[in-house]
Amino acid sequence: MENTFREETSPFKPKARIMELLGEQLIRSHVLALFELVKNSYDADASSVTISMVDVENSAEGLIEVQDNGSGMSFDTVTNIWMEPGHSHRGDQKKIGRRTSRGRLPIGEKGVGRFAVHRLGKNITLVTKSHDFSEVVVDINWEDFVKHDLLSTAEIAIRERESEVFKDGKTGTRITIGNLKQSWKRGEVRKLYKQILGMTVASVTEKKVSDFEVKFEIKPNSNWLKDLLIAEQVQEHALFRFDFSLTDEGLNYDYYFTPLPAMQADYKDILRPKIEHQNITFLDFFVLNPPDGKPWSKRTKRSERPQLSGEKGLKIGPLSGSILGFDFDSEIKKRYLKDEAGGISEFLKEQGGIRVYRDGLRVYDYGEQGNDWLGLDHRRIQTPAAKLSNQIILGELHLDLSQSEELKEKTSREGFIENKAYEELQYAMICILSMFEIERNKDKKILRLALETKPNQKNPAALKKKDVESLLEELNFIAIDRKQGDIIDIVQRVGKSYREAREALLSSSGAGLGLITVFHELERGVRGLHHLIQSNASIEVLQSHSSEIVSMFQGVMYLVNKKSMETLNASKLVELAIATQNLRFKRHDVTFINGFHLSKEKDFEVRVLRRMLIASIVNLIDNAIYWTDRNDGKSIIWIGPSHDLEHPAIIIADNGPGFMDAPEDLIEPFFSRKTEGMGIGLYYTDWVMRSHRGRLAFPDRNDLNIPEAVNGAVVALVFGEGDM
Repeated sequence: MENTFREETSPFKPKARIMELLGEQLIRSHVLALFELVKNSYDADASSVTISMVDVENSAEGLIEVQDNGSGMSFDTVTNIWMEPGHSHRGDQKKIGRRTSRGRLPIGEKGVGRFAVHRLGKNITLVTKSHDFSEVVVDINWEDFVKHDLLSTAEIAIRERESEVFKDGKTGTRITIGNLKQSWKRGEVRKLYKQILGMTVASVTEKKVSDFEVKFEIKPNSNWLKDLLIAEQVQEHALFRFDFSLTDEGLNYDYYFTPLPAMQADYKDILRPKIEHQNITFLDFFVLNPPDGKPWSKRTKRSERPQLSGEKGLKIGPLSGSILGFDFDSEIKKRYLKDEAGGISEFLKEQGGIRVYRDGLRVYDYGEQGNDWLGLDHRRIQTPAAKLSNQIILGELHLDLSQSEELKEKTSREGFIENKAYEELQYAMICILSMFEIERNKDKKILRLALETKPNQKNPAALKKKDVESLLEELNFIAIDRKQGDIIDIVQRVGKSYREAREALLSSSGAGLGLITVFHELERGVRGLHHLIQSNASIEVLQSHSSEIVSMFQGVMYLVNKKSMETLNASKLVELAIATQNLRFKRHDVTFINGFHLSKEKDFEVRVLRRMLIASIVNLIDNAIYWTDRNDGKSIIWIGPSHDLEHPAIIIADNGPGFMDAPEDLIEPFFSRKTEGMGIGLYYTDWVMRSHRGRLAFPDRNDLNIPEAVNGAVVALVFGEGDM
């Protein structure tokens, strides 16, 4: 018998329950469902939308109602567009740039936002009215709907009627949801309210859609929202604030440090409000490619400076926003009013992070608990003191819908599709945040020093500026003045151990940078001893503390081998350093000028630990290459001799952007304007120069006889007189 093969065309035959399934699967939470309904109201050109929760603690009797005063829908619009999930009319409007009468571009584009109602309840009544059309009513009972087998047989009744809801020429849409899928508890409603507030009204800058308001009601009027801490109250207690704008020209920012009133009262000569403005054109984002899953140090240079928008741009658009920073160290907590710190800390655990807004409407769920979209918490684990985490910031990022077309929202409504544009957005924000961290860390240092002293005591800033040698000398004078032989012995023993460990560590060929953090802790130990002696601590406490310090110093000396001093020409030191860098100069297209060749008569001798000084010069060259790489034109580095300062010096100068920060900040450990930089290079070099009885200086280029072409950063290795 011959086989008979059949062939025919057939449409998909979706089951009726697919509508409910889509509502459940596409819209993950009830909060997200309400977000979608608010977006629909925005796209309908409404000036306000009201969310009403009526008896929601009872799922059977409760109602959720969302009503706006937008353009509404006619009978034909309901039947031909609203009843066709996936209809592209909003997306088509956006593509051709057609704006509403209020000047809005549609937020929605996939035609699936209406599934949001299915997440909330089983009975839905839609009432809508458009200008010059009758009021339209749609009733859906999902329990009856899913009893139908195929979607094509599950018909919905749509009817026109005389206006009952939207009278006197009013237009808009009201969606009433009953037979709720959950009972709402007090805590859930309070959480929802805070999230509703953040739908359009930003928590920090008060940027919002000026002609669109989201209102929230609970009926009957209950006390569920009583004493609720909201973002506007929290932001009053921020110590740090960072307002930023990233355009094709670069990054502009205003940084604010505002100590708590109690701090300003206790330390009025030290802790004062401050404002810092910067315009940075050489931000990493414009120069280097994103890490792309690789270590940050492996980032490659971009072939050309990227544009944020435009035909050939990244199409993420300009970025702007604000970030508030908080601090909950134990000494700072004491300055809050009763229970304030705890309440703010708990608020930030739930609401902290950086939210994203586009044309004033929030893109969910960035900034929600558990969504660490910038990887901030991981960064803070690596360097907890220097980095920000979601639980100590409250921020927002604002995007322009018309210029960020490559940032496409997921169908699930949970953020953007993770494409190339999204990676660039993340990268830009990390580069921006690194500038905030730099400014914040300067003031955290001052804050910490202040709080380590008693209120209204001598300005601890003087303590900050003294090096360890000066502190040890000062302690000697204190002990002599007090005629306390035991303290003199302690200071001398600690000083001797400090110098021996420093020389051994710095002279090691490979250990200097590796052990720099260890030595930073040792220096802090000496500063701690200074504080204890000034505070008249008991001799027992001083002896115990000094023994710990000496023990640490001796441990360091076992890790390194001391090398001998030698006398060299400064030109020879530079020559040896340059020999290691010639290939890098070629790779980075750097024009190197050896000033020693041009001014041989200015050469001078130095007595040094060769490897240590070469490592310092190489470190300064590395910095110069990094920053001149950010030039649009040719990179130039000049190294030469100078006798314009108090002693002979080796000058390293370049044509990069120059220094933005004070010298005392530049040599602080872990301070760096390199995104993800370690911040130990200049600290190490300063350390080396002090060990040679010299200094690391940042002179004004006008005080030196150097070429006009190197008009950026200028660093001087100034050598003292005599042996180390």
